[in-house]
Amino acid sequence: MPGYALKAAAMEAAQLTDRAEALAGMGLPVRLELHTFGPRDIEDRATRRRCLENVERLRASHGPLDLTVHVPLQKVARVTESAFDADQVEDALRFAEEARVPRVVVHRYWGLVQGGAPQRIDRAEATAAFNAEIARLARLAPDSLLLVENVGHYSLLPRDGTSYLAGPLDHFFPWEIADFRAFVAAEGLTNVAPFVDTAHATLSANLFNWRRAYPAHTKDDPRFGAVLDSDLERAERLHPFDFVDGDMPWLHVSDSIFYADPGRAGPGIPLDALISEGLEVGAGNLPWADFPDRLGRDADTCLVLEVEPGEGESHRANLAQARSLKRLRGLFGSG
Repeated sequence: MPGYALKAAAMEAAQLTDRAEALAGMGLPVRLELHTFGPRDIEDRATRRRCLENVERLRASHGPLDLTVHVPLQKVARVTESAFDADQVEDALRFAEEARVPRVVVHRYWGLVQGGAPQRIDRAEATAAFNAEIARLARLAPDSLLLVENVGHYSLLPRDGTSYLAGPLDHFFPWEIADFRAFVAAEGLTNVAPFVDTAHATLSANLFNWRRAYPAHTKDDPRFGAVLDSDLERAERLHPFDFVDGDMPWLHVSDSIFYADPGRAGPGIPLDALISEGLEVGAGNLPWADFPDRLGRDADTCLVLEVEPGEGESHRANLAQARSLKRLRGLFGSG
């Protein structure tokens, strides 16, 4: 049976308390993924100290906690100049050690460019470079579990379909996940595991399916640049749940908008096919009734509700996360 976690900002004591009380009120262990912002929190000495104090106060109130740190989002100027912000990840690992947190979420990317700029590196080179860096980080922090997350289509504000980052490792297709697992096993890395964000997988599936349906129209569109011809040979169609399996210890779960048949929609990909994520479970169109069987009802995976607040709610009191958790529990027959 899966476990469940909610997400809250490490710097916001009220958010942490809200999520802990929601979990405890459902009779669940207090499992939280700590969202971090980089310059706004763990990179600032005073705010970093406040984050650590928040975690300790939560322990004092709720007893043992099961926590995970999420590495801050990438800084556009940094990752479009360098290939990978290793300093950021190392700092998050140090913060996790200070906070006595055993897991850290790391994004899978390499050599990002902004908008339609030419790609800097091909997938084979980027994969080898990223894998080598993850192996280095894993050996640097042997007591931390590094959870490697798919990025999907990396939309930037104002989320207009033209503002985005792109790179050769955007999608973490199922066959790439299999190859990554083979690399991890060959290297003997016991503290590295891939995992999937279901909404990011939706964006990847939408792009894959549009690329297959309209090869001529999408061929030179940089938004589709990480969907290679060799990928199209691996599957006729992709569904977001094709990316998940019960061997993943962690999943980010939210609803999104999936286009099952782009051939009926026309060659121009709609905006919501590129930016839809963080929706309350049931607010999008993913077939959640099928999810327990796709994941495996006996999976030990922890399902992390990464859901934006609903109308009239706030990040401080995000009831949409709790409602989504309750719905998933019901589908798995545990609530």
